[in-house]
Amino acid sequence: MSALSRRETKKQFITFTLVIEAQEMIVTYQPNWMTEGFRSLYEPPRRIPVSETGYRSHFASMADIATACSPQDYARDLAVALLHGNDREQGPDEGDQLPLF
Repeated sequence: MSALSRRETKKQFITFTLVIEAQEMIVTYQPNWMTEGFRSLYEPPRRIPVSETGYRSHFASMADIATACSPQDYARDLAVALLHGNDREQGPDEGDQLPLF
């Protein structure tokens, strides 16, 4: 694989829409970067089910994502877990989201 194609692979990401609690949110997933983010469809951002600020990032290992059928299924399961306070990857005192500003 050439250096150019390695860089292009790193920049690839998947964006899709999830509907949770009858609210749409955009999910951006970048494989092998360990980041996934949920954000509002609106500008300025509005509250989404997993964040009062309209944006929430999440870092996951590829192994965790591979256990789901797809990144979309992983994101859906994660969003539902966050809503019910079952985010298995949060440690003590990490449940509160810090303000953006």
